[in-house]
Amino acid sequence: MVRIRPNIQRLRGYIPGRQPTGDGWIKLNTNESPAASPAAVRALAGLDADLLRRYPDPTSAPLRARLANLYGLTPEQVIVGNGADDLINILIRAICDPDDRVVTTNPAYALYPILAGIQGVAVDAVPLGPGFSLPLEELQRAGGALTFITNPNNPAGTHYPPAQIAELAAAGPNLVAVDEAYAEFAESDCLELLSEFANLCIIRTFSKAYGLAGLRVGYLLGPPDLVAALLKIKDSYNVNRVAQVAALAALDDRDWAESMWADVRARRDKLAGDLTALGLTVHASGSNFLLVDFGAASAVEVQQRLEDRRILVRHLGGSSDTENCLRITVGSADEMQKLLESLRECL
Repeated sequence: MVRIRPNIQRLRGYIPGRQPTGDGWIKLNTNESPAASPAAVRALAGLDADLLRRYPDPTSAPLRARLANLYGLTPEQVIVGNGADDLINILIRAICDPDDRVVTTNPAYALYPILAGIQGVAVDAVPLGPGFSLPLEELQRAGGALTFITNPNNPAGTHYPPAQIAELAAAGPNLVAVDEAYAEFAESDCLELLSEFANLCIIRTFSKAYGLAGLRVGYLLGPPDLVAALLKIKDSYNVNRVAQVAALAALDDRDWAESMWADVRARRDKLAGDLTALGLTVHASGSNFLLVDFGAASAVEVQQRLEDRRILVRHLGGSSDTENCLRITVGSADEMQKLLESLRECL
């Protein structure tokens, strides 16, 4: 029998949202964008097939340069990964010794403790405060080698202002990683803090902002010494050539992206009002999804009734504040209308 490391034997792997087969599904369970960047689609349609037999740029240098220019940074402050998950993984590997701790919140993105557990690193998940507020004093006292703040929070959708993140970064030298996977849908972000704090980095993704979840492109913005360390331990060709081409093209069409972000925000706010009118509790969101508390009804039962109608939403649980909640992605206007009609029937 093959020997497996004990911590891996004990580990519970990440459970992705269901990816259905067949047509006719309304998929609102994994926070995907309602559309893909048209510029990226055009670039892929015109891709030279001869490029596929060659390895991609090992550090995604053209994409790093474009992102650096977009955010007023240098390429040495940017690293690109196989989705944000790749960057979270190599951050933990670069920063944490086995006797260190990763600090995050509860609830937060469920992959943090799993990736930490693979490295044998303990996790301190500090409960969020009332209304999913950020417990700054408790996070500061936790003092882990690496602190992940999902902003806006996933699954709550709560947006934390930059001043709160700055207070956390100022509390000590340990690294604060701000996971801004949904920042384009929020009212502010933490980009300006990069010039103020040498112990802060920001993780973003093309999955939501540009509708490229199927290609897996994420990036990290941070101090050059951190980026240099991460480049040492990333996989040799961690972002494929097709993904690099699509991401570069998507950045050429920021007008489309910004329009899509605005449309999603508008539909999110309308959906929140419509769900509230149904008697449900909708938590304030700065993301492309809503966390909805079903009160006297059973969220699990409602999820199943929606699935029977070929509509997928996500029940995550994990804390008493989310146990009877469903996380619902903001889809197209037509999808939102069908969701509301089905919810009226389910309730």
